[in-house]
Amino acid sequence: MKENYVYPAVFTKTEQGNIEITFLDFPEIIAEASSTDEALKTAQEALAISILGYLEEKRELPEASFLMEGVIYIQVWMPFFKNMAKEVYVRKSVTIPEWLDILAKKNSVNYSAALVKGIKSELGIEN
Repeated sequence: MKENYVYPAVFTKTEQGNIEITFLDFPEIIAEASSTDEALKTAQEALAISILGYLEEKRELPEASFLMEGVIYIQVWMPFFKNMAKEVYVRKSVTIPEWLDILAKKNSVNYSAALVKGIKSELGIEN
């Protein structure tokens, strides 16, 4: 499997003021977002999900269309999205202050859940 895929997307303003997202090479993808930032993220996620579907079904991916005016190219790095879809966990060893460990144990804190929540917060990832 390749790690990087790039396909052209078309962003169109709807009558409601949202942004409709379509892909020239993946007609099954139709998504909508309320802002440009959200549209870029939604386009990337929708493209990654479609690519994963093609790969799981062992279907040949379409060739990317040529550059056209008014088209935005969306790039996805598949190892990230593949692992995100599978929710593969890795073991990490961390060191924390003793007083924090005592309080956490007293309050039955789930260390793994707290670490995941903290890292997501640090990266600005919403659940």
